[in-house]
Amino acid sequence: MNARVRIPSRSTLRHWGRRAALGLGLVVSGLVALVTLGTLVPAVPVLGYYATTWVGPRPLWYVVFGLLIAAGAVVAWKRGKRRTAVWTTATSAITAIGAATVLTTQLLYAHSQNVPVSAADVLAVDQPTAPPDHVIGFDRVEGRTLRAGLWTPRAEDQQGDKPMVVWIHGGGFATGSRSQRAGDYRWLANHGYPVLSIDYRLTPPPRWKDASDDVVCAMSRLARLARPYGVDTSHTVLVGGSAGGSLALNVAYGLKTGRIASSCTARLPAPPVAVAGFYPAADLKGTWQDNGLLGYGREITEGYTGGTPAQYPERYAYASAVNRVRPGLMPSLLVTGASDHLIRESRVRGLADRLRQAKDDVRFNAIPYSDHAFDDTYHSIAGAVGRNLLLRFLNGTA
Repeated sequence: MNARVRIPSRSTLRHWGRRAALGLGLVVSGLVALVTLGTLVPAVPVLGYYATTWVGPRPLWYVVFGLLIAAGAVVAWKRGKRRTAVWTTATSAITAIGAATVLTTQLLYAHSQNVPVSAADVLAVDQPTAPPDHVIGFDRVEGRTLRAGLWTPRAEDQQGDKPMVVWIHGGGFATGSRSQRAGDYRWLANHGYPVLSIDYRLTPPPRWKDASDDVVCAMSRLARLARPYGVDTSHTVLVGGSAGGSLALNVAYGLKTGRIASSCTARLPAPPVAVAGFYPAADLKGTWQDNGLLGYGREITEGYTGGTPAQYPERYAYASAVNRVRPGLMPSLLVTGASDHLIRESRVRGLADRLRQAKDDVRFNAIPYSDHAFDDTYHSIAGAVGRNLLLRFLNGTA
């Protein structure tokens, strides 16, 4: 005899559907509150990184999330669901107040730096695309052509004799591309600064010397690369972020002292008139010791050098700009996130302190509630601060 299968009624299905939706909503509200709280306490392992990465660039979104959760709490209270109302009231308060703290602090910091912040920056929307005006090969090595993208000012944006920006992309020495910050390149070009963003050899194998050699090679061939397009290459500023910031500082200081090499010429080019490093890995031994971002710190430094600091101390020393500090260096701009989980803010601050001790010109900024690569989100408060700090620095070198 076959047992009869009882099919739930529509009302029963609706009841359980509502309960499932309510349960999911409570879980989501709790997670959003937890993430927001993690932004305020970035030292919490794992949570702190994801929190600052998600909330830091878009705090207004989380303020709105908090208000929506609060609206849900009101509805729950009116329907007599007291425990649900208490839970959602608590999570909405944590989310809205926490995110508002991040938003207000970042806006106040931008104001303190005299940086204009647009509605798009607050809303964290509209990521621009900006292909280069020209793509040029500058060297062929190991069977591969290294290329550079050139973003040039329009005729109406050209303003006197401004230095050329040579940009070095980041990516842990293993990934990334010359178009990584294309929105920033076009923005700088629109302010009168031509930008050349270059390739360099990536790991594997270890590139602790090859990468900087490629940057020097590109610097030595600027006239051939850019002058055909009407760009003055007589004075340059090296700029980079993360791994690119490490290379920018290392090459700039190396060219100033003559202790660097090129992959394509024996004669070294003139050093840049200034250098800017965003969240730079300027102390590779320190990055290895900190082992930030869930072990990624050691992964990138060992991949770049071929081993540990104990195995290859000379490689770590050669590839670390912190070891090249001495009196008489060009002006340096150092910008980092105050909550950076890969290159600790204290490491970048330490480089700034060492430059000051050597009586070198250095400007240091730590943007609050911002993590590594905070400017990945072009339209964000931190992104706007970073761009404008760089523009002001460039204007001071022109």
